[in-house]
Amino acid sequence: MFSLGALVLGLVGVPGASAAGEEGHQALRVDGFHSSDADGAELTRFGLGWDFQRRDREHWVGAKVEQARFVAPGWSHEEQRVYFQAAGTLGSGDIDDDTWRWRVSPGTNGDRLLGSAAMNTEGPRRRELFIERELLETRQGVEREQVVTFLGAAIDQPLGERASVTGLAGWQDFDDGNRRVHLRANGVLSVWREQGLSLQLRTRYHRNSEPNLGDYFSPAWYVDVIPAVGWRRFVSGHQFNAVAGVGRQRTAAEDSRRARLLQAGYESPRWRDSWVRINVGYSDTPVSTSAQRDRYSYRFIMFEGVIAF
Repeated sequence: MFSLGALVLGLVGVPGASAAGEEGHQALRVDGFHSSDADGAELTRFGLGWDFQRRDREHWVGAKVEQARFVAPGWSHEEQRVYFQAAGTLGSGDIDDDTWRWRVSPGTNGDRLLGSAAMNTEGPRRRELFIERELLETRQGVEREQVVTFLGAAIDQPLGERASVTGLAGWQDFDDGNRRVHLRANGVLSVWREQGLSLQLRTRYHRNSEPNLGDYFSPAWYVDVIPAVGWRRFVSGHQFNAVAGVGRQRTAAEDSRRARLLQAGYESPRWRDSWVRINVGYSDTPVSTSAQRDRYSYRFIMFEGVIAF
């Protein structure tokens, strides 16, 4: 807890964070997440936050309390968490696409340091650096208080007026001797700009240093390639999006098999700096928490809302 407190005090002293209260705005934050997979494992998180200093969507300081519940066949676990949260920008000039934004959310469940931190720019050439720390969302992971740390970087690169490619490289430590290298690349080609339709190619690869440890999915290597169709529309400030794809996946120990993806989302217009966002999804490609078995499925729904005043 000493290191977390020191980080909080240091961030409050950062000019971008302290500036968040110049106009005296505040905000309530509500977020929720629920997922389930083919192993019968479920995760539910509900958080309630308060921005006690807020200038705009780029600059704020606050805190959040969260209730987390893990469920597996014959077992369940609940815990409470608390997070310090802040966001700001680097520099004092006008904010544009090349301005670096930062956001931190260090927290604890009373035993482990959890949370995330990220820096990114916006626009067509978006760049991002991030780190995340979370409990491994399996029975053994929770009981052993096994923390997964994910460090990565991503970049978007336009290819003319209608196409772009996104690349991500990451390193993941599972706190048990296994370390995973991630490589991802997504290509997008706009085919009907007026209707927001695009063709996409999503690829993912990862390799584990110590395969088949614990009760999570960790083959020697895994790869999937999923062609997809995407849709994004803005209607009176309301944003709707969806993506659906079918491709192939393979591991070091298994032959190629079908891979499917379906996601949809909605984001409301900003009204006095208040908004809501909802995302749902399904895939039959494995996630880190999936045990090694012949079939996979993963479903999730997430909600986030901000009420500024």
